[in-house]
Amino acid sequence: MYLLAIGAYPVGMPSSPKNMGERSEVFLKAFLTKCLFDGIELEGAPDEIRCIKTMNYGPGINAPSWSDAMNEMLNNKDYEKLKIIFGKAKPSFKADIFINDVSYSIKYEGAARPAIVNHTNRKGFLRVCRRTGQDINTLDGIIDEYWDLRISGKIKEDVKNSDPLSPFANHKDYLSWILRYFIFKGTAKGTSAFPADKVLSFQNPEDPSTYRILSEHETIDEIWDHLVFSLRSKKGMPTKRLPDGSLINTYDETKYTELAPWVRYFPKDDAFPRGSLHVRV
Repeated sequence: MYLLAIGAYPVGMPSSPKNMGERSEVFLKAFLTKCLFDGIELEGAPDEIRCIKTMNYGPGINAPSWSDAMNEMLNNKDYEKLKIIFGKAKPSFKADIFINDVSYSIKYEGAARPAIVNHTNRKGFLRVCRRTGQDINTLDGIIDEYWDLRISGKIKEDVKNSDPLSPFANHKDYLSWILRYFIFKGTAKGTSAFPADKVLSFQNPEDPSTYRILSEHETIDEIWDHLVFSLRSKKGMPTKRLPDGSLINTYDETKYTELAPWVRYFPKDDAFPRGSLHVRV
């Protein structure tokens, strides 16, 4: 979850922020489905969803008809039963729910802070830059600056945008195009079958006054100063897993020329090169 306010719902939930987020999103889907079928107005909610007229959970995934049994599950906060009906969105989906002709990525504001870009090498970013109309050379220059600062010891592996030395912090306009793609539209592999238009964040699933709707630009503005960038090894880089489960480095700069501009062995005696960009909140 990348929105930073802290919520608290419901009593008795496990302490794990990840579990809190998954549970709360299930309860939200159930509550919104109840409101759809019972014609309940979401008092205090943003105007766009105050009256739910249509809703689904992705292409061809209609909201289930609300029943007395579901009502009892929601009243009892029976997560185990509700998650079978209102489970997580497919991994290929960026949106979780479609309300009144708008698709939303739903985010519980007390959940764990997620990765925005998960261990993606330069070849993956080349694809994303082509889709977003951005020039990879700009990102190459930022990565070069990162490595100069990292090798000189001026920054650590993880560099926050709040750090005045962050080489990423002064490129908000450029990076916003790329980050919005990863948050709302797809991954390095391709565009999502269910992209998101906006973010629907909440603190309490059954209290519409805690709901907020954020556009793509508003989402970037909210998370920008909290973003953490790093160049990682192994994940996202060429490796081979041996029968005993261990990994070996298979990177060859003559073979992986599209990756090479970002790749460094640091420390120099490291068996695995770093060249996979990871971005989290």
